[in-house]
Amino acid sequence: MWLDLSTPISDGMAYWPDNAPVHIKKTLSIQRGDAANVTEMSLSVHTATHVDAALHFLDDGADVAALDLNTLIGPAHVVAIQDPHFITREELEGLLLQPGERLLFKTRNSDQEWAQAPFNPDFVRVRADAAEWLREQGVVCVGVDYLSVGPADTHNILLKAGISIIEGLALQHVEPGLYDMICLPLKIIGADGAPARVIARKVNE
Repeated sequence: MWLDLSTPISDGMAYWPDNAPVHIKKTLSIQRGDAANVTEMSLSVHTATHVDAALHFLDDGADVAALDLNTLIGPAHVVAIQDPHFITREELEGLLLQPGERLLFKTRNSDQEWAQAPFNPDFVRVRADAAEWLREQGVVCVGVDYLSVGPADTHNILLKAGISIIEGLALQHVEPGLYDMICLPLKIIGADGAPARVIARKVNE
C-alpha cells in the first residue's frame, strides 16, 4: 500500500517567516455563474512538502528543473531521531549505510500536525556535523519533517555535495523502516525549489 508523505497545501497554513504566505482562492466559481471552477494560488516554492535545489543557497547552483530525479526515487529509510533538538552526527553514526542511501528523519516535529499551527522556530533540525557525516557516507537524499533541514551551513554542506533535500514531510503516521519512495517536485524553470508529492510503500524486511 502506498502512503502519502505529502503535507497538504492549504490557505493560511504555516510558512517560513520571511517567505510569502499561502493564499488559495477561487477566481472563477460555478456557484457564482461561471462556466468552471478555477483556483488561484500564491505561495513560496518552499511551502509544505517541497524539494530544495542547489540554487536555493548556491548562487551558481542548478535550478529545480535540473534536479536528478534518481536521487528522489528509490529505497529510503525512515529513521527515528531521539534527540529533542538536533539531528546529530553522534546519533547517526549508529546507522549502517551504503553510498547512494536516502534517509527521511522522523523527529518530535512529527508529534503534531504542524502545518496548521503557527510557525515554530524550535523545530528539530540537522546540525552541521550530521550534514558532514551524511556527505561522507555518500547519502544522495535527506528528508525532514519540518519546513527546513536547518541553517545555512547545513544547507550548504548538503547542496554542495549534490544531496537532494526534501523538507516538510508528513511523517506523523509513518513507522521507521525501509520504504520505496517516489518524490516528484514540480518542474519550474529558474526556481530554487518546488512543492512535491511524495509517496512511499513499506518494504518487507
